[in-house]
Amino acid sequence: MMRNAADTHFQATASRSLGVWWVGLVLALTGLAAAAVEPVTGAQPWDPQPEKASLNPGLAVTYAYGRQVHVDDIETLDVPVIGRPLAKIAHRTVDGNVLTSDRPLLVAAHIRGLIRFNQTGTYTFRVESNDGVKVRIGGKRVWYDPEIHANRWSPPIPFDVVQTGWYELWINYYQKKGTSALQLMWKLPGSQSRVHVPPDALAHLDKQIGQ
Repeated sequence: MMRNAADTHFQATASRSLGVWWVGLVLALTGLAAAAVEPVTGAQPWDPQPEKASLNPGLAVTYAYGRQVHVDDIETLDVPVIGRPLAKIAHRTVDGNVLTSDRPLLVAAHIRGLIRFNQTGTYTFRVESNDGVKVRIGGKRVWYDPEIHANRWSPPIPFDVVQTGWYELWINYYQKKGTSALQLMWKLPGSQSRVHVPPDALAHLDKQIGQ
């Protein structure tokens, strides 16, 4: 009788453990499904493709200063100030100046330029922001996280490229106060390594300055 009771207790414990494991698995899979995003398709290359001599290094950036609470509030910048170009988008600071501006808080930025895709296939982007951000490439929205928030990453974002060349890169971003972050990373087609989009894949045209 004692052995049967022990067996029954073991089976009940194992059953409960299995149930907890199953619930955890379902929740994890549900979270992954919720985090997944549809591939971005239909992006268009810059037309006509720019001549090499017309390309300036880095991304053009224009700043404005004031309190913002939503990225859609900075479609137009009040009293815009043209900043030093961004070599790449790899910014994170606790209390330093935001990007290439001369201020640590209440900064809005229009980042304009071009991004080059040297091969066709599916790239995977991730964006980190603090605070709000809106990202478009080739006329297609890639990521939108508009309100005030601490540092956080987008889920992996598949981005289909069917034609190599330069594409428009368009980012609106603001930081309210405290810490700030803006990073743009990618995985090349067939690669498992995630890296910042390198400077040699970024450029801007004269006409994009001040947009």
